[in-house]
Amino acid sequence: MTNKEIEGKILNSRDEEFVKLKEEYKKVSMPKEGMNKVEEAIWRAKMDKKRQRRRKTIRNVGLCTAAAAVVIVGLPNFHADIAYAMGNLPLVGGFFQVVTIRNYQYDDGNHTANVDIPDVSVKGGETESNGVNSQAVQQVNKSAEEYVSQLIEQFQEDITEEGYRGLDVSYETITDTDTWFTLKISAVETKGSGYEFYRFYHIDKAQDKVMELKDLFADNPDYVSVISNEIKKQMKEQMDAGTSVYFIENSEVPDGFFQIKEDENFYINANGNLVIVFNEYEVGPGCIGCPEFVMPDEIFKR
Repeated sequence: MTNKEIEGKILNSRDEEFVKLKEEYKKVSMPKEGMNKVEEAIWRAKMDKKRQRRRKTIRNVGLCTAAAAVVIVGLPNFHADIAYAMGNLPLVGGFFQVVTIRNYQYDDGNHTANVDIPDVSVKGGETESNGVNSQAVQQVNKSAEEYVSQLIEQFQEDITEEGYRGLDVSYETITDTDTWFTLKISAVETKGSGYEFYRFYHIDKAQDKVMELKDLFADNPDYVSVISNEIKKQMKEQMDAGTSVYFIENSEVPDGFFQIKEDENFYINANGNLVIVFNEYEVGPGCIGCPEFVMPDEIFKR
């Protein structure tokens, strides 16, 4: 039997274990202590498989080098040169281009990192903005670079401790229309187990403004309570249906979810609905990943 076939059997057995444990968790009524043990077993089965995939992906970086290697690659920024030559860039109606301005790689045989730092520029449109690359684009680029640099610094501190440490950071464009742009940065930190988290950046092209959640509800100061109540409603519905598990604040779970932050992660989907996004472990066990909640039209519709 080949190594690949053996690996396939191992992963399949873990899948079967996870499904079995999940079904038992959904059907059996038990005391809180017992539920926590089953929940932990589900979490471990899920995380074992996720960790294997992440480590395999990360460790492919720099496998040909025997000694520790750190690579910071500065990529040609041709689009920025063109931007400066133009003097002013169109914004409204223009589409944005995102490229990797720097790549950080690290592999010492025990710790690995593969990090892309994005850079945004405007490609075209009908209305000119003031200043090169527009004020909002410059603000996003500066904030994103500082944020990812902090993740790299934390990784460099962590590798002085015992145990494997990994960092994988990537980005993608979620939305790019005539009037709206959203960039998503995804990160996975591995310290014994994996932790996945996101950061979103939004630009209203019509205003040349970086947008936060509160900016969508300028006329509704109670938006935090309204959105939070809707999320708790959806959480309870999913739990009653046995499709998910969440930690909701009550007398038994004092540290559970109570309400969103004013600057909670979000994006606007293809239907124009607001989607609230939580990081892994933020409102539930790791087995549910990074849960998302779509707000109904009466709360927000773009």
